[in-house]
Amino acid sequence: MSFAKLKATRQAKQSYVSSNTPQNSQESSAVSPEAIDEQPVTEGIYKSIPEYLEIRTSSTSGRGLWTTKSCTQGQVIFAVKPHAAALSNARLDLHCSQCFGDGNNASLKRCTKCQAVYYCDSTCQNADWPLHKHECAALQRIAASGETSVPSEAIRCLGRIMWKRQKQGPTSGWTREVDLLQSHNKDIEPSAYELHTHLAISLVRYLGLSSPSEIASFGMASGADLANFVSRFVTNTFTVTDPSLAPLGASVSPPVALINHSCDPNAVVVFPRSRPKMEEPLMQVIALRDIAPGEEILTAYVDTTLPKAQRQASLRETYLFSCACTLCTSTLDVDPRESVWCPKSCGGLCPTPIEDNPLSRCAKCRAVLQKTDEVLDAVRIGQQALDKATGLQFSDPAKAMQLASKLVPILKEAQAALDTAVVSATKVVAGLDVVLRYGHPVRGIARAELGKLLAVDEPAPRAPGTPAEEAVRYPPSGARRLRLALETLLLARAELAVGFGAVNEGGAVGRGVREDIVRLERELGVWKKGVGEAWRDAKEAGRSG
Repeated sequence: MSFAKLKATRQAKQSYVSSNTPQNSQESSAVSPEAIDEQPVTEGIYKSIPEYLEIRTSSTSGRGLWTTKSCTQGQVIFAVKPHAAALSNARLDLHCSQCFGDGNNASLKRCTKCQAVYYCDSTCQNADWPLHKHECAALQRIAASGETSVPSEAIRCLGRIMWKRQKQGPTSGWTREVDLLQSHNKDIEPSAYELHTHLAISLVRYLGLSSPSEIASFGMASGADLANFVSRFVTNTFTVTDPSLAPLGASVSPPVALINHSCDPNAVVVFPRSRPKMEEPLMQVIALRDIAPGEEILTAYVDTTLPKAQRQASLRETYLFSCACTLCTSTLDVDPRESVWCPKSCGGLCPTPIEDNPLSRCAKCRAVLQKTDEVLDAVRIGQQALDKATGLQFSDPAKAMQLASKLVPILKEAQAALDTAVVSATKVVAGLDVVLRYGHPVRGIARAELGKLLAVDEPAPRAPGTPAEEAVRYPPSGARRLRLALETLLLARAELAVGFGAVNEGGAVGRGVREDIVRLERELGVWKKGVGEAWRDAKEAGRSG
């Protein structure tokens, strides 16, 4: 069973946001000033953290990072390479195992010994060799034993950490940072035993260890040390993502792992790919809003679009704490994460009906939500479909991609299907706008995709209607559609510049959106020029007639 699938059994509702930020404390991040210990808790390590960030310890959230100077929205608070990272099996032949740059079998160079990993060129291969020489031998040994599959990214990432700590030594700053990661080994739930046991046994086999005494060469004295090491990994694993937030593999970064959780975070962790490839994959912590001196840096460990009960359940099961952030303690009459739009289309929200209390009214106009049985059925079926899709992305990503790709030929066949896709994407963007902070990378990506859909050439543009009809028709057609696409992409670029960092120009996606904007501006210019020339031709024809 793969690491992703095992972890999915505990984190079935998690998105990119949840797997990208680990927990290092037992409590919520809501901290009173008097609970903070201003004294640094470590000396001589975490040198990659800038001086204006302080490691403090509080009685409620444990260790965390506080800023001593202002951080502006979209600012890169700090950036660091992971201590270790490994591509997922599905990405091994599509990305470089050193810099995680994308490619394919034709452009990437395969390791001739293990024949499992690929590199951009000899530069990346040579840079990775100090670790890959151990990995290469392990992969060859596994293959010689008759195994037909490569060990999971979790096992390979754990192996890389072990080999590097063996080289660095137990007293090095690098190793000390790994050992200071929070371990919940003594408190894990029974449901997590399978995951931890599987990883520990698989790691021992992967390292080629035949006796307990051999683990001492990695700076560990006993099996208990190994169990704690595995627990630290599980609790503090980040998912490496590409610029569009698709998962690439697993990584560990103790400096970033210091950041505590909030369901209403002021920062986010992304991989914008904005540096030379030898500095990649580079984790960047980006400010989602202005952060004042004395504030704690906070990211989200779980999908913050989920209702409170699901967020809390995921945090308790995976990270062993209950959240008491401002969002979780809010007394709002209607949580947009568990509501439906007003049946009278006033723009208000109605609480999602429940079995015990099906009556629901719009919080704005007080209209009663009708047909609540249908709403309850839709919620139930939708949740079942979401659970199935979430499980599928871990157990069979190729099938998940195949199902998603079925939309592409549909878009090319019918105007109605394209318009339906635009309407659906618009609803997704509207929902994310309600539940996520401005500039969140998920909002930026979603708005960029909507803009691209609006910019797709229409298979059969509609004939224009009356001005009144055109004013309310959505999506529009012709030039109005292109103008809306341009406006949407401009808004997307602004949000991407926040979520992926202003200095990064919104990352690779933001730079791609900029190119789309230039193309659309050119297309609209041609459109206007064509209409003007047609108007002049018509006038000339009238005169000559």
